[in-house]
Amino acid sequence: MKKTRITISHQLEKTKHNFLVLNPDKLSRIESERIMKKMGISVLLVNGKLYTG
Repeated sequence: MKKTRITISHQLEKTKHNFLVLNPDKLSRIESERIMKKMGISVLLVNGKLYTG
C-alpha cells in the first residue's frame, strides 16, 4: 500500500513534524503511538479525529 505524507504542527512549541501513514483519515494504533512518542505528546488530533495514548 502507498503511504501518504502528513505534516502535524505541535500546538505549544509551534514545530512541524512529517510522518508517513497509510490512511491519514484513520491512523492505526501503531501509527498514532509512534507519532505521539516522537512528538512527546499524549493526545493527537489528525483530520478532526482524536487519538490518546
